[in-house]
Amino acid sequence: MLPALKGWKSPPQRLADGFRMTKPEGIQTHVAVCEAWTNPDGRELRLILDGRSLPIATVVRSAEEMRVLVEQWRAAMLEKGWS
Repeated sequence: MLPALKGWKSPPQRLADGFRMTKPEGIQTHVAVCEAWTNPDGRELRLILDGRSLPIATVVRSAEEMRVLVEQWRAAMLEKGWS
């Protein structure tokens, strides 16, 4: 869990995932999840691959900004063979 931020009383809460995608590779299937979390500045999006957080995370301030970014990440992954 992330440390509590100064002035923010509650711990981050996980929201509905932005997307969940898979990509077969040999006998293995990789799983990518775009997690959404509460953040004192809005919502935080994190890309998780096979259960491990990647160094890809960003904070968005509005629901519309979140929707656009989730769709951009999803489209980029589709181009790389994820489904």
